Amino acid sequence: MSSTKKVSIWLRLFSVELAAATCLFLLSVLIFGTMVSQSVFAKKDFFDSRAFDFFSGFRTDEHTRIALFITFFGTGGFLIPAYLLIGFFLWRRGKKKYAIQNVVIALVSLLLGLLLKEVFRRDRPGPPNLDGAGGYSFPSGHSLGAFTFSGLMIYLIWKSNLSAVSKWIFSLLLFGFALLIAMSRIYLHVHFATDTIGSFLLALIWLSLSFICMQFIEERILYKK
Repeated sequence: MSSTKKVSIWLRLFSVELAAATCLFLLSVLIFGTMVSQSVFAKKDFFDSRAFDFFSGFRTDEHTRIALFITFFGTGGFLIPAYLLIGFFLWRRGKKKYAIQNVVIALVSLLLGLLLKEVFRRDRPGPPNLDGAGGYSFPSGHSLGAFTFSGLMIYLIWKSNLSAVSKWIFSLLLFGFALLIAMSRIYLHVHFATDTIGSFLLALIWLSLSFICMQFIEERILYKK
């Protein structure tokens, strides 16, 4: 490929969305790396204990039942059927590209979370464990699944023909949905606050990187046509 053609591809790739995704990716990597270094490896307690103290002040049997209900939406019992249903809907609407992208991004996110748990091997918080969770603590699988799912849904919403107001409303609701799941993990005392924040940053890293890669792949396909 000539240098002129390469320059043409780079110019066509440039957009506000791509620039924003790149900045988001770099910033998330920087914050994630700093947090892992300080809270996971150096074991510095910035606010994990304060977060536990805060949520323990709200702990009642009723609130625990609500937290257990909310946390369910971060499990495969909800997310897998949800992805399958959305993928089926997109496929039937002729949007096969989005259906395949959703499945691949979600699957890699799951595998990435499992891999990083083995890499960092952070022990879970001490008792009380109100969810009976086992395994390692960082990152929070429920939170990562919820933030990834919400991020993908927000992306699809902004690709739809809804009004700008509707897009913002649904986006905020989806983010709030993921945030509630992350908070439920802290309340149930099965994850540190930094576990859930790390999952949020990890979701941002993976989603922004996926967006950047998709832009490059689509541009190369269009160029070949």
